[in-house]
Amino acid sequence: MTSSEAPRQANRPPPGELEEARRTPTPAGDGGDRGHETATFAAAFDSGEPISDPPPLVEPEFIGFDEPPATAEPAPSEERRAPPPLVARVRRWRPPVRPPAADAAAAAAVPAIVEPVAEPAQPATPRQPTRATPTAESWRPVVYWARWVAAAIVLAGALYLAGLGRFAHVIPSHGAATMPLPVPSDPAERFAYYQKGAQGGDSDAELHLAILYAKGDGVTQDFAAAAYWFRAAADKGSARAQYDLGVLYERGRGVPADPEQAASWYLKAAEGKYPLAEYNLAVAYTKGQGTRKDPAEAALWYRRAATQGVVQAMVTLGTAYERGDGVAVSPVDAYAWYLAAGRRGNQAAAHRADDLFAAMAQLDQIRATALASDVAASIHDPPAEPGGN
Repeated sequence: MTSSEAPRQANRPPPGELEEARRTPTPAGDGGDRGHETATFAAAFDSGEPISDPPPLVEPEFIGFDEPPATAEPAPSEERRAPPPLVARVRRWRPPVRPPAADAAAAAAVPAIVEPVAEPAQPATPRQPTRATPTAESWRPVVYWARWVAAAIVLAGALYLAGLGRFAHVIPSHGAATMPLPVPSDPAERFAYYQKGAQGGDSDAELHLAILYAKGDGVTQDFAAAAYWFRAAADKGSARAQYDLGVLYERGRGVPADPEQAASWYLKAAEGKYPLAEYNLAVAYTKGQGTRKDPAEAALWYRRAATQGVVQAMVTLGTAYERGDGVAVSPVDAYAWYLAAGRRGNQAAAHRADDLFAAMAQLDQIRATALASDVAASIHDPPAEPGGN
């Protein structure tokens, strides 16, 4: 038996008394006996014994529809009985009441939970490359080459002061030297100037020296010497020298006459876009001289020469359009090219342009005027060349 069950067994009535109390009938309407019965039932409930006889049910009395409810008569005057032991022992549990000050103190004692505040993300700062501090060792190559440059400048100045700077095989250009300026105005001095440059391998000096030999300017005319220097410059890619060498081969001056060699050199110079070579090549195709006869190819090269300002090519191209040589007959095109030549001083071409225009219908005149404007815009006159043609 546990310690909690010992008091309960001590207050427990004997079994004989409990049984006798159950069997003793209680008269109806006896309030005191009813209270005793309730107390006896409560004692039995508290003892823990099983209840074999529950208390009798009290049936309600029937009350008619119109009869007022009977007023309960008060119990006989006697002192109020104490509540049964069971009611007396059952107490209602109430939570303990704490003063507000104690709650406030307890709340203050508990530390508040502080949420961490996320800091705004900072943009990544690009890492700056570190520069190495220049040292004396790193400056050594610069100083080395600076000394050589300074020495070269001093040497060039010394040569110029000594009188060699004028022809000191100046700056090489495409494998050849470039002649300095200015060119002497005296013919003899000019010849000596170009001769010295040509002997140094300058292609421009070779070309101008050949022209002086061909014209006899400042020197006795010598086509063989001219052909020699023309060839030297032509082999270095000079289009003007290639054209002049073709002229010498065509006319047999300083070299044996050779139409095929002439046409060959004209073609090289024409591919280099030299205008007079384009015109001479067109003439060779027109005559079939040194090459095949081909009017269409001739008209092509006439047009190329005309757009570069060769007046005779404009006249010949106008004639080709008027006659239909290598191109379709077109008075409108013929008028445009005749007019272009007439505006550059060819009077015969200007008169022919007027005659063609007067013979045209009104619609053809409008077309001819528009085409003449396009042709004039397509022509690019070349600058004047030194030394003449």
